[in-house]
Amino acid sequence: MKIKFKKQDIIEKLYYIEGVVSEKNLKEILSHILIEASSGSMTIIATNLETAIKCIVPAEVKKDGNISILSGLFTGIIKKLNKEAEVEIIVQDNKIELKSADNKFRLETQGFTKDDFPSINEPEFSNSITIPQALLKDLFKKTSFATLKNEDTNKPFLLGVYLSVLNDEIFAVGSDGFRLSHIKRKLNQQIKEEFSVIIPNKAVAQLMKILNSETGEVTIALSEKEVLFKIEDIFFLSRIIEEKFPKFEQVIPSECNVSLKLDLKDLERGLNLIRPIVDIGNNRINIELTKNKLYLKVVSDLGQSNYEINDVEYNGKDMSIPFNINYLVEFIKILETDKIFMNVINEKSPILFRPENDNNYIYITMPMRF
Repeated sequence: MKIKFKKQDIIEKLYYIEGVVSEKNLKEILSHILIEASSGSMTIIATNLETAIKCIVPAEVKKDGNISILSGLFTGIIKKLNKEAEVEIIVQDNKIELKSADNKFRLETQGFTKDDFPSINEPEFSNSITIPQALLKDLFKKTSFATLKNEDTNKPFLLGVYLSVLNDEIFAVGSDGFRLSHIKRKLNQQIKEEFSVIIPNKAVAQLMKILNSETGEVTIALSEKEVLFKIEDIFFLSRIIEEKFPKFEQVIPSECNVSLKLDLKDLERGLNLIRPIVDIGNNRINIELTKNKLYLKVVSDLGQSNYEINDVEYNGKDMSIPFNINYLVEFIKILETDKIFMNVINEKSPILFRPENDNNYIYITMPMRF
């Protein structure tokens, strides 16, 4: 194999590949990337057996071939080369010579053949859909923070984002069992057959990095055990969570006794001010409601603190609702609005939050039980 390519054509894709390659993997070959060259381009492939990524890079191919090279070594060198650098790779009998086109730098190392690299077979996909990248990234952004992160669980269906498409709507759900984030959007196409999948947290986090175009599209294709995302010249394949997502609609309150409109910046300021005094062990704060007043209150081993939220219209009975402060902070951090609604039934029922500017995005959290 003999190829030449430009650093500027590959450097961004190496950033995505790093998220898939595991340097600590027990199988040495999984710490490598596979480089294939043919037909005027090179393809870089990486896998950790749960996810795989394939990136196509423009290259001058003087001789077709393939070789695997240690990912950390290859990426580290490319990163340190000059921005305008051109790189040449020559492979003979699995021995790799990598050098800069100006001959200032040269490396010799041993590689492996394609036969040593895990085979990545593209499955048969039953359903596919093409949507804007910005839409999918927004769906992930507004739900992935609420998923369960502790993998030691008997509820694996909570370890990812549930994505579903039917007719002309797409929605996403993230939940850890104590809170739920749900967003729904209209599509400019009709999908006759329902398309549903639970995408693992790690795959979602990697996709959030790759989905960086405001105008580009992403094609999502689903098979029995895997889901493929085609993003321009990047192919990202992930195993799915083979579980049935529960009927989450039943936890969404259909009515409320109180609906409060809160200033988001004021709420964020209050949470940030009282957060240092919150007990790390339980993260508990209380939202206290009294006539035309809402207070954020904390009593902990460090002392006590309270913050009054401005301009609250409330004429109901006094209530004190215990919350996990992190559940509120993580939610408001991803919002793009000035006001949010807080819908309350009572101190023990789920509380529903919704941005003022988005009727199709809701966040529900349970009050703490102690």
